[in-house]
Amino acid sequence: MMDFSITLKPDNSQISEAIEFVESSLSKCNIKGNDMTKPLLLTEEHLVELVKVVPADNSITIKVRKFLGKTTITMQAKSTSPISVGTPDSNISFDGYESAPNAEAAIRSMIINANRDVLRHSYRNGTSTIVITAGESSQKNLMRVLFSMVLALVTCIIARLLLPASVCTFINDYIFITIKTIFLNALKTIIAPLIFFSIAASVSSITDLSEFGKIGIKVMAFYTFTTIVATIIALVAYGIINPGSFNELSYMAQGAEVTESQEMVSFLDTVIDIIPDNFLGAFVNSATLQLIFLGLLVGAVVPLMGDQREKIASFLSSANELFLRIGTVITKCLPIAVFAFIGSMVLTMDTTVIKTLLTVFICIILSMVAMMIFYLAVIAILTKSNPATFFKNALPAWLNAFALSSSNAAMTFTMNTCDKKLKISPKLYSFSIPLGATINMDGFVIVLTISFLFLAKAFGLELTGGDIFTLIITIILLSFGAPGIPGVSTICMSVLLMQYHIPMEALALFIGIDAIADPLCTANNVFGDIVGTFCIARRNGMVQD
Repeated sequence: MMDFSITLKPDNSQISEAIEFVESSLSKCNIKGNDMTKPLLLTEEHLVELVKVVPADNSITIKVRKFLGKTTITMQAKSTSPISVGTPDSNISFDGYESAPNAEAAIRSMIINANRDVLRHSYRNGTSTIVITAGESSQKNLMRVLFSMVLALVTCIIARLLLPASVCTFINDYIFITIKTIFLNALKTIIAPLIFFSIAASVSSITDLSEFGKIGIKVMAFYTFTTIVATIIALVAYGIINPGSFNELSYMAQGAEVTESQEMVSFLDTVIDIIPDNFLGAFVNSATLQLIFLGLLVGAVVPLMGDQREKIASFLSSANELFLRIGTVITKCLPIAVFAFIGSMVLTMDTTVIKTLLTVFICIILSMVAMMIFYLAVIAILTKSNPATFFKNALPAWLNAFALSSSNAAMTFTMNTCDKKLKISPKLYSFSIPLGATINMDGFVIVLTISFLFLAKAFGLELTGGDIFTLIITIILLSFGAPGIPGVSTICMSVLLMQYHIPMEALALFIGIDAIADPLCTANNVFGDIVGTFCIARRNGMVQD
């Protein structure tokens, strides 16, 4: 255990001293590189806000502690009110972006909201407490999941070779299936409120899209366009490769209710069904599109509530924070669940599944390559630049994102690439990159689309035209409103499996696919952020000479 602390007055002149103390303490706790950059940024932003609400005669205590391998930064002080970090200014404007006085506040807000998974703050009995976790990168989460997968594969292959079939059946039925059921039930419990409050809180925080000015609208429009293209590319690649065979994995359901043939649903019926006839019914049935619609509706109405606006927005934000925390706690158990999922699969599956999964990976890789070609074509068409030169300059950021497997962790390096290599104005990239890390998930869309189409076919579900349309809309909206917590891909796939009544045993295969594809998925997401930023910069005179 290591423990360091400092006490300072609520004065902006002491913030530099505090940051130096935190940096020095993190170094002593063996926190380095990108694992240090993010907590330092979050510490500075929260400290600036904390100074504003702490009376001059009080003090702020900062503690850095490492215990059982976990390092935390805790800031605590008596204050007149809770801090407002992460709440966008309703008067923000990006018109006249070169000198926009309020842009910095919005940028800070987006960066902080993109890192909510490592933040906790509370206000009780007149005391503000902020806790920031350092060193908890998505790469470490990925490594834990991959280690759990390998351990399950090795252990269960040995068990299948050496133990009697009756013993393997007992292990699967009474241990693995029990763990799987508990984990899946926990996920099902939070899916509906997580979707609703995540969407509602996000929309309610922006009173009017026009507040972000023309540049903000162009950035969001570009990200929306590339997300739609990513979905189309995934559908085409799946149609070309066509991995798996119909109903080949239904035996893995282990008694679960297999989806029966569905009646044909027309396009009109699909659109009508988006509007629920019962508010609570959407939650009870976990109807994804209905929940998204309700979230958008409630979030859009909040700015019209006058004096009640802040109270309602605060409630939605707090509820969103609550279910994000619950989701984080559940996904902390993902390595254990992965061991049970993969172990059960190894003890019961046919060896031909491995060959089938290889075709799924080929399909994903083909889609990623096609998406990269599309990005470079966009560069050539919209900016008249040499795509090869752009690719050379952006490649280090792509490799960095691939290594870190986290858009948030790679954010600092990505911004540096935009600044040093591509000469983009900070006024643009400091807005577009954090926003891209939050809503621009082209790689995520590709993996989710191809994986779901494969699982639907393999578990015996015939998708109609209406189903495909609903799937596209749902995946695009999920990519925009996906909560920023570890294991979010697993939660989003759970949403789709429940919506289409596919046995949740399919999640075992997706966890394996996602864990291996995650680095490539992240690299694709970050490359798309850079492409969008560069195109808008060139077309709006925001490239520095």
